[in-house]
Amino acid sequence: MIISRTLFQCSKYFCEVPSYAILYGVVIFIGHDTKVMQNSTDPPSKKSGIEKKMDKIYVLFGTLITITFIGSIFFGIETKNDISGGKLRRWYLQPDKTSVFYDPKRALLATFFHFLTALMLYGYLIPISLYVFIEIVKVLQSIFINQDREMYYEKTDKPAHARTSNLNEELGLVDTILSVKTDTLTCNSMEFVKCSIAGVAYGRVVTEVEKALAKQKRDGSQEVGDTSNDV
Repeated sequence: MIISRTLFQCSKYFCEVPSYAILYGVVIFIGHDTKVMQNSTDPPSKKSGIEKKMDKIYVLFGTLITITFIGSIFFGIETKNDISGGKLRRWYLQPDKTSVFYDPKRALLATFFHFLTALMLYGYLIPISLYVFIEIVKVLQSIFINQDREMYYEKTDKPAHARTSNLNEELGLVDTILSVKTDTLTCNSMEFVKCSIAGVAYGRVVTEVEKALAKQKRDGSQEVGDTSNDV
């Protein structure tokens, strides 16, 4: 028996089949191979602009490794070539009295120890303390937001509550304007020219709405003038 697809009442997640005495079914895709799982995507991570810029610390770490590696290679070459004609060229370093460093006979080991030393000395190129400082600042900002009286809403008796401190510095920044236009074939081209926040207008451009209101006022004043003249 073959059941046509038209007999199924399918939704996005399940299908309802009319009652039959015997029904054979074949599962084609299960688990992560289903349509719902294939179309699902991981939620994007919410990062502020500062965190995105601080992610470039990997570039600094690569620069640190490169500088340290190049310096250690040159140090190893100079240490190996320190003996010239049976005499030490860098006698002031006293390589004959040192255990590993500046020893021409163990230049490879001296290069390795120099790499570790330079890595610790040049480690200040990576601002690790900056992460800690920024996290402390964000926590303090969250405390100030929770205690801000200007953000208290009297109708619901609810103050501001900062549930996370990741996006504090992004508050008040207009990044994206979404608009819904249905049943139209016009070009959805929008330009942000003016806005009003708490009754204060920002922007010097005269919008179409303001032009229409001004025109209505002019037309209304002319009508009043005409009626007064008629009287």
